[in-house]
Amino acid sequence: MNWIIRIALDGHEPEEVSSLVRQTLRVSMNRRRFIKNFGALPMAVGLPQLAMGQTAQPDWQSLKAGYALRLKKMLASGALPYIDIESSCNSTKIDVQAVARSMDALNIGLMALSADIGKNRFAEGVRYDDLSKRLLASFPDRFIPIGNGGQPPALTDAPGEFLDAQEQAAREGQILLLGEYEFRHYPSPRQAKRDTEERDVDIPLDGPAGHRLFRLSEATGLPFQIHYEIEDALLPVLEKMLEQYPRARVVWCHLAQVRYLERASRYSPSYVEGLIQRFPQLCFDTAFGDGSSIYPPSGQKHSRIWNGDTLKKEWRDLIVAHPRRFLSALDLGQDRMHRMNEYDAKHRRFLDQLPEEARHQVAWRNAWRLLFGEEFG
Repeated sequence: MNWIIRIALDGHEPEEVSSLVRQTLRVSMNRRRFIKNFGALPMAVGLPQLAMGQTAQPDWQSLKAGYALRLKKMLASGALPYIDIESSCNSTKIDVQAVARSMDALNIGLMALSADIGKNRFAEGVRYDDLSKRLLASFPDRFIPIGNGGQPPALTDAPGEFLDAQEQAAREGQILLLGEYEFRHYPSPRQAKRDTEERDVDIPLDGPAGHRLFRLSEATGLPFQIHYEIEDALLPVLEKMLEQYPRARVVWCHLAQVRYLERASRYSPSYVEGLIQRFPQLCFDTAFGDGSSIYPPSGQKHSRIWNGDTLKKEWRDLIVAHPRRFLSALDLGQDRMHRMNEYDAKHRRFLDQLPEEARHQVAWRNAWRLLFGEEFG
């Protein structure tokens, strides 16, 4: 590693050396740990002298063993477990016991349940919600430690403070992935029906918050999720960011969810395949509505992969051709936690239409590889 440090310090003044050494050590040792151990585990694991704080870290080895045992038990019973990579909640209102019971009843293997910092908690000064720590304390074999959702008001009103807090959690080794960041987000169908516009978000992906998030992913190896509406005007910016940060591990949420078809003439299975071929770190989650789901403002069926209750051949063929690039997700939120059974049934109808190998890849194998950088043993 000495040669790395010498290269990093070349041409810098003495007062810059200490900071550069620390940064180089973190990145170098982090990269080696990804290769040798879990791939995506935070850099602070095994490096207490470099951690940003004294917060106790989860026991990653024990957690991974517990996750594996739970998945293996479900598989041995003949069930198909899946890993929900994208759901969120209000941590002050969530009934964790009820969620855990439903996961058991529905054979949901693991869930990345992130806390959203709503208006009230934001006004109280909260910039990081440690829900994941509490979930692990109660159900360490079910929940994946994840950062908070990047949505209003945290990401819109105090993006620097919010990202500071998320970065600290990442560098202290508290989380395995970052939450869903809403850069371009139309109101959901439920919000549109209520005429609620607070979730009509438009943050430039190539603005300061976007660049910082992509850099953080590259520096730590942690994946992050983006909600980024599918529109012709937005696609070049996403491609530019993926090109600029080739090691950023991006999960683009809601495959083929197009709210206004007339604004998305470029988007198609062939376009997605082009992204897959160009950007090896890019994945897509499969949290989308069913074939009858209507987006009220446009009056359109906004889940474009369906023909009635059947997957369109071109989208099914895409997933089968690239089965390692798609992830299971429910996209549960606080206002629909009581609908877990319904969301599970919809997701399983999608999974059932895939051939067996692709079905298992999308359901749980891909998320395992994303989190731990290895095939499931």
